[in-house]
Amino acid sequence: MTLHLVSLDCPSCGSALHGEGLDTIFFCDHCGDAAALSEEGLQMIDSSAILPSPGRPAGRWLPAWLIEADVTVSNRVRAKGRRSEGWQARRSFVIPAFAIPLDDLTRLARAFSEAAGETGEVPREPIHGGTLAIEDAVTLIRHIVIGDEVRKSDMLASLEVTIDVVESRLVATPYEKTRVGLRCSVTGVTVRLAH
Repeated sequence: MTLHLVSLDCPSCGSALHGEGLDTIFFCDHCGDAAALSEEGLQMIDSSAILPSPGRPAGRWLPAWLIEADVTVSNRVRAKGRRSEGWQARRSFVIPAFAIPLDDLTRLARAFSEAAGETGEVPREPIHGGTLAIEDAVTLIRHIVIGDEVRKSDMLASLEVTIDVVESRLVATPYEKTRVGLRCSVTGVTVRLAH
């Protein structure tokens, strides 16, 4: 195993990037650009922000992946071996990239995918806590699609799911603090932070 030291300076403007202990995703407080830490070093990633819904405050911003993907569900088999129609569609997913319990992560990702949030410029505020790699975000998309198929009322026995990423970017997502956690200022979903 080789140890590599990586300078946490914004590849775009040169400002110091700030993060928390396990962060692998960084937003520059100065220019708003984003980067992700990989085995090759710090890689620039296209970025934007999903703006709060009208009337909802944004006291804290956290990272997420905005992924556009071609989703294919095929070889769908119901109980007793009966085949049913699969489907193919291009879909957009917003997958939170910060540490929260899996059930909250899934609920929030589903809610984001249903809410058509308006995008804008990344706020020049601290955006820390990014720990979810793009590969893990795609795995969660697969989990969401399979869960949606299982919830259908046709007694699903098996299926195949293919996720082909067309485009991905990092997005800053807005939240407000509550007594029990953070409420998303786009979806209204409240999540607990993982410790």
